[in-house]
Amino acid sequence: MLQAYPVVEVENAYFEFVTKGGIKYAAYFVDYGFMFSEYPEFSSNIYSFNIDVIETESDILALDERTGFTIFKIIEGFFKKIDNVVIYVCDNIDKRHLARKRKFDVWFLKYNDGTILKEDGIATIEGAEILNSILIHKNNPKRLKIISAFNQLNLNAGEK
Repeated sequence: MLQAYPVVEVENAYFEFVTKGGIKYAAYFVDYGFMFSEYPEFSSNIYSFNIDVIETESDILALDERTGFTIFKIIEGFFKKIDNVVIYVCDNIDKRHLARKRKFDVWFLKYNDGTILKEDGIATIEGAEILNSILIHKNNPKRLKIISAFNQLNLNAGEK
């Protein structure tokens, strides 16, 4: 049976783990409520989710099934509070945003037990497409309003 790597919560909502290949990851949640400031009824429960490689001996990140499983276990733990909402943005600075999205989508499909719902979006800002997803607990009583707000924010992303 697949097991997650040992995870250390370094600070509140900031986690680190090391893979068998010696790659050290940080996975963390950051307040993202400011993006939903027009929706005060739920903006205090919205977070962005980030994954960073913080140490590695190689430029090539080896495929390791336990990495995705570990990251998804961290996300699952965050949803023990069903009001939490996570926005995942696929950074396009290095033009690898499509690969990031595909990898995250595979992890989501493979490890989600149906408790977490995911809706994908695209925000277009100054001609650049920003791929993003919202993750929300299926029992979140405000989920339909939150998803609607997410979709509206993506539609209006390029407006000033």
